[in-house]
Amino acid sequence: MRLVKDYILKDLKLKALSVILAGMLWFAISYIGESKMTVSVPVIVEYLGKGLLISKMDSDAVLVTIGGPISILKNLRARDIRLKINLSGAREGSQVLSLDKGSVTVPKGVKVEEVKPDYLAINIDKAVEKKLRVIVKLDEKWVHLYDVKSCYPAYVLVEGAGQELSKAREIETVPVEGEFSRKEEEMDVPLSAKGMDIRKMNPETVRVRIRRK
Repeated sequence: MRLVKDYILKDLKLKALSVILAGMLWFAISYIGESKMTVSVPVIVEYLGKGLLISKMDSDAVLVTIGGPISILKNLRARDIRLKINLSGAREGSQVLSLDKGSVTVPKGVKVEEVKPDYLAINIDKAVEKKLRVIVKLDEKWVHLYDVKSCYPAYVLVEGAGQELSKAREIETVPVEGEFSRKEEEMDVPLSAKGMDIRKMNPETVRVRIRRK
């Protein structure tokens, strides 16, 4: 017991100093030291002219490398970093936009080191409205058992890229599915904009009635 006591009390000041130095080192590394990190940042488009829309964009996010004190970086959230593109003077057509450090907004104490890629290719088209005929699509499970009796409304108003909608005549519903047992079934079915550059649909669902064959 005495041996243990002597060991603990021996060089007590030196041991206390070691503990203090270790704590200071930990604090320096955790809160004072600097580091870098790379995050994926969504591209925010602002001030695009009325009646225009982006029909194509290389990517909706870029990689941003930031640097700063560890104490700030470790508490950083994705929403704290933003990359905004001002398209107030943009016109129809394809164009390449330069992305620089000044495009990125970061919290105080953090600096932007690099943006990759440093450009973004986009295509701007005129937004148009058009009526499209609704085509009801049955799930494969029911296509041989049921027919479409009615669909309301038969036409919907959509808004999208003029170049693409100029060729469009119809829009499909998502596949009609469910556990059907009655002779007639009625349900609200969403429209599908898959493969079409549509940003608005009115309405977004149609009332469909199907009848057993």
